[in-house]
Amino acid sequence: MHLLTAFLLMVLIGYSTSEYLQTLSCSYENRNISQNRRVWCKRDVADESCCTGFSFQPGVSDLENGNIKVQDDGKSFIVTVRTLTQGDGVYWCGLMIENKIIVKLAEDYFTTAPFNFVWSILRWILFLLLPVMTISTHIYSKSKHRDTKTT
Repeated sequence: MHLLTAFLLMVLIGYSTSEYLQTLSCSYENRNISQNRRVWCKRDVADESCCTGFSFQPGVSDLENGNIKVQDDGKSFIVTVRTLTQGDGVYWCGLMIENKIIVKLAEDYFTTAPFNFVWSILRWILFLLLPVMTISTHIYSKSKHRDTKTT
């Protein structure tokens, strides 16, 4: 039973992945602007009223080679970020209206995920330690069992 449990844990640790997804919900309940271009950008540190990013049409679901996913339900769109190509900072979502004016809908601080790198190394260390600990425990319990029989 111990060996089966150890095997299952090894498989789970060896094949699991850690993914740090950050999301921002951008509500725009006004139906008159629901067809306007969406905006995703990083706030400029020097000028907080400016941002650097891009705009995209309604219905787009993949941005930046899959690093950013967008879900739109007609009342809001949710931006889910896997990798920040522009680095840590405050990011906006919004709508672009007439004369290329951006109406900011929401903002939040996004950060890169340092624990992804740590986990990618730690899981392989655990993967190697698990069978060693399991075999050691098995050998120890067998020797304890043998010692109790002789006394």
